[in-house]
Amino acid sequence: MATNKFNARGKDLGAIYAENVTAKIFQVAQRGLSQAAPLKEYPHTVPQTGAEAGQYEYREADFWTCGFFPGCIYTLLERTIRYPQAIDILHHPPKHLKDELLRLGRHWSVAINRMSGRTDTHDMGFIVQPALQKDYELTGNPESLVSVTKAAYALASRWDDRVKAIRSWDVAINDRYSITDMEENFLVIIDSMCNLDLLYYIGHTTHDQKLIDMATQHADTIMHEILRPNFSSYHLVNFSPQTGKPQAKMTNQGHADESTWSRGQAWAIMGFAQTYTWTKDEKYLETAICCAKYFLERLQEGKGRWHHPLVPVWDFDASFEDKKEPLRDVSAGVVAANGMLIIHQALQSLGSPDSTADKDNFLDLALQIVNETLDMALDRDFASFETVLDGSEGKVRESGFDAILRHSTSNKNEHAHRPYWDHGLVYADYYLLEFGNKLLRVGLI
Repeated sequence: MATNKFNARGKDLGAIYAENVTAKIFQVAQRGLSQAAPLKEYPHTVPQTGAEAGQYEYREADFWTCGFFPGCIYTLLERTIRYPQAIDILHHPPKHLKDELLRLGRHWSVAINRMSGRTDTHDMGFIVQPALQKDYELTGNPESLVSVTKAAYALASRWDDRVKAIRSWDVAINDRYSITDMEENFLVIIDSMCNLDLLYYIGHTTHDQKLIDMATQHADTIMHEILRPNFSSYHLVNFSPQTGKPQAKMTNQGHADESTWSRGQAWAIMGFAQTYTWTKDEKYLETAICCAKYFLERLQEGKGRWHHPLVPVWDFDASFEDKKEPLRDVSAGVVAANGMLIIHQALQSLGSPDSTADKDNFLDLALQIVNETLDMALDRDFASFETVLDGSEGKVRESGFDAILRHSTSNKNEHAHRPYWDHGLVYADYYLLEFGNKLLRVGLI
């Protein structure tokens, strides 16, 4: 399935570019064509057991993960336009794929365009950037730029000058707590670091320094109040809107308030690395590096204890019934790998790829994480395209499992209303494909 042209520094990453990944995205995307846009539901998780095993479970269109499946379509579109050498499908050359992917991407993006002015969530970056920003960058579609701009200002509306942060959630409710009074509570989560990229992008596009400053001040608040002194991260901090000071530090999706939820740590790595790329302030790069080193140190705890130790456990401090088969979160690993690749590029741009700061060699470590992820979690029921016959194009020989990767964990917190774990996950697939595109952009593939 893999060829040497998809080898990066001795790691065979052909699975990221294989016909299987394009065919799997097609098999799900084409189902959406049977419904009129705007679509009412979007792919979220793929259960690995039970009556519905292998089929995407969908969430309502306004759920925070709605942008990632359209984003998967656009990662493939980027390949067909910019990197046709990464398209290795005999029956569907890049020109055909480009037209079909663009048609699918636009269909799946109608609902996202329509919700781009939402002010009830901080996840506007996750919602609009994977598809709409990429649509603008690849095709120049002005409607997409309007929506991305609208989303940035909608996100900015959640800023509070006393807290010096953007409100992440309006409420936080589980079986342990119910935080609903927005006059007394201001909830900020570590994931918010990865929505700042939207503010920087539009701030620079429109020359609006307020958006840029807002993003940077938010990053400072996260650095000082959500990161611990050892650069591990809390998940959720509740600030007082009156004083701007934290009044509680806790978790919502991790194991415990003082534990380190692996995906939260991964968001920190990527978010601070992205912040550095916009600001060029080295304190953000240093913070990203320290967050990454903490992540890598915790991964090493699995060495010799369980297989594929570079595939992170879902929470670094959780206990496990089976010591040799701990519960993993593949999505945490691929998000962290994206962040580490950004760190590597930043260090190269400073002229210090072999510096003390990069003694861990973040490029090789990112490649190792993804390589182990593919070995452990790649679903082996491969999809493919059928031979073009009678003018019928795009027909897929479907896989019995909709997702590319298995073994993600969305939420295993014991107090969650809806805990679910060990499944395929749409943003694990998205960040795997995006990692592959990052390698193409920097010429490593």
